[in-house]
Amino acid sequence: MKKGAKSISIRTLLIIAFLFMMIFPLIILTFANYKKQNDTYKEQVSSFLLQTVQQTHRSLDANLSEVDRQTWPLLYQESLDFVREPAHTQYSYIQASKLFRDEVYMNLFRGRMNQIRSIYFLTHNGNLLSSDTHNTIQQLNQDNVDAITRELRENPLKMRWFSPKKALFEQREGYQTSIESSVIAARQVFDSNLARLQGTLFIQMNHRFLRDVLQTVQIGKTGALLVMDEAGDLLYKQDSPHLHNESVMIQLKSLPASTEGTMQLDGKWLVAYETSKISGWKMIAIIPLSELLEPNRATLFSLLVIAGIGVLFAIFVSIYQANIISLPIIRLAGLMTTASTGNLDVRETKEGFREIEVLQDNFNLLLGRIQHLLEENEREQSEKREAMLQALQMQIHPHFLYNTLDTIYWMSKKYKADTVSKLVAALGRFFRLSLDAGMEWTTIEKEFEHVRTYLEIQSIRYRNKVTYTFTIEAGVNRAMIMPLVLQPIVENAWLHGIARTESGSGVISIEAKKVHDTVQIQIADTGRGMNEGTLELVVAGLNHPPSGDHIGLRNVHQRLATAYGKGYGLEIASSPGTGTTVTMTIPYKEVP
Repeated sequence: MKKGAKSISIRTLLIIAFLFMMIFPLIILTFANYKKQNDTYKEQVSSFLLQTVQQTHRSLDANLSEVDRQTWPLLYQESLDFVREPAHTQYSYIQASKLFRDEVYMNLFRGRMNQIRSIYFLTHNGNLLSSDTHNTIQQLNQDNVDAITRELRENPLKMRWFSPKKALFEQREGYQTSIESSVIAARQVFDSNLARLQGTLFIQMNHRFLRDVLQTVQIGKTGALLVMDEAGDLLYKQDSPHLHNESVMIQLKSLPASTEGTMQLDGKWLVAYETSKISGWKMIAIIPLSELLEPNRATLFSLLVIAGIGVLFAIFVSIYQANIISLPIIRLAGLMTTASTGNLDVRETKEGFREIEVLQDNFNLLLGRIQHLLEENEREQSEKREAMLQALQMQIHPHFLYNTLDTIYWMSKKYKADTVSKLVAALGRFFRLSLDAGMEWTTIEKEFEHVRTYLEIQSIRYRNKVTYTFTIEAGVNRAMIMPLVLQPIVENAWLHGIARTESGSGVISIEAKKVHDTVQIQIADTGRGMNEGTLELVVAGLNHPPSGDHIGLRNVHQRLATAYGKGYGLEIASSPGTGTTVTMTIPYKEVP
């Protein structure tokens, strides 16, 4: 975590995680369930609305079919009485009109006089017969008549229905008509024997015709029903504020030409429609979605109440579970803080889940291990101080003694005592190097020089009974080494090895070489050696308190192990009669 960033507790994180895992699915399930129920309800409402349109449309088609059926008797007559003779005179025209009213209007459509405003028959020779006396041939809208006639020719035996835009009569100056705009039914009438066109029958429906059939249909509280012809012209509509919306009306006029279906407009209105196979008219029902889905809001409210209860339960469970998991960890963190102040005697009791118990066990083991390491480090430091003290005790570096030796050297030179001068010079170098041993580190080159002066003194003292060789691999002479670690080993090789042979003489070989990233120094002698039992005691004494000889070896080994760590120190190999080899291993590091 970045420095200065505010940390968050594990308890808070667990609560957040549990709440997310419990509340998020609950919210998803709640809204998914609501959406599923909402979609199902929409499908049911759409199906119900379409069924309403279909049933209403069948009722309207039944009325249209009945009007068509009442014209069938005209289709099976060889000739019509009212068109048998041409109406060349006013009298003949009046008689033909009277026959037309009696035969057609009064007989055929007697039961639908409340739905039919007027009936007209335009003969093949251009005469207009009418069930009323208010309109004349001069008032005919010839363009509309021609348009209707063209459509009838496409299917001469079928009755066609037309919107008020195809009105038969138009208002002209000097002429008045009482006919209001309404739908028109038209069909051609043929002589059934000669298949000759006798004329075109026009049935002007009452302007209340569609309203009387459809006004009892209720589309919800604020919905509406309307009827459009094939061209999109409005034939009928119920009073509704939605139908005053220009955008809605444009979309309704552009509905698909398919037989039936439902669709949504702008996501606000639900529309069901059906196209009649009889009239080609499209009946449309429109209702706001908000009104349809209002009952479903109660379902949403119930789901939200259930979700709210679920959220409260989730919060309780989340806090409870978070406490079970986090409190042992929080308590363990507190003990760690206490331990960080230096109190290592605290211990955690096992409590909680198995994984937390593992943490508690490891914490207790860690504290025990730290205590052990501190005790061991304190012991090692004590031993290091003791070893350094012993090393210092082995150093002889009084200045007055060195100055006295220098005086003896020059007096021996004056009296030509060469052996004495040589011995004193070697002893002086030995003491000078011992003075430098007070430093923490030295080089292998200086350490070898110190051993060389020691062996020179021993050689003079014992009359050349000990001979020695030095071998230093290139690049190793500048390697770092602790001072005064070779002389005790060489002294041990002389006193316990060579000096105890029958001849009292022998060879000591010292070799330094680099092996990978370490330096190995071998001190080998040709002394009497050791048997296996003695060798085991000497090796064991390197790591245990001294109890007799070879104190110097243990001192050197402990100093090396303390300075460089375990894995470094002395190794001893020996056999009776052949001598002993001590191998010292230290890390390779040059003096800076």
